[in-house]
Amino acid sequence: MCWSVTSRMLHHTIADRYVRQRTMYGRLLRMCFALAGMFWIVIYLQPIEAHAALRSGQSVIYFILMTVWGLDYMREQRRLTLIITAANQRGIPPCELEFAAVADRASLFSMLTPSRGIAGIVFPVIFTAGLVTAYVLVILQYFSALSRL
Repeated sequence: MCWSVTSRMLHHTIADRYVRQRTMYGRLLRMCFALAGMFWIVIYLQPIEAHAALRSGQSVIYFILMTVWGLDYMREQRRLTLIITAANQRGIPPCELEFAAVADRASLFSMLTPSRGIAGIVFPVIFTAGLVTAYVLVILQYFSALSRL
């Protein structure tokens, strides 16, 4: 039987490895995008002289957020390709493929918690550092705008 937390495509042994991490990561990323997006309202509530300084700070935030989002998209594509390829090689539907069949690429299933291998360490560090940096920059932007009032 095929079942998973977020989709019916993954076997529970695979879903249990990364769905919770990816869900949390996705929520944090979307929330940071939302905070950065809502900041535009704050920018236009400021005097016109402050607009350029406040807008320039937004570029770095969006660069960081788009980078971690793009890396996540790239890894999601690789995860799904790995699952589909392994399932096709075994002649089974992807929802029946167990984690043991793709365990040699376990680093692909780690979002925020480091795992074995260089990719299992580097990508979670990039995702975590990217999110933390973006949140800090967004908060600093809000403080900067509020101090101008």
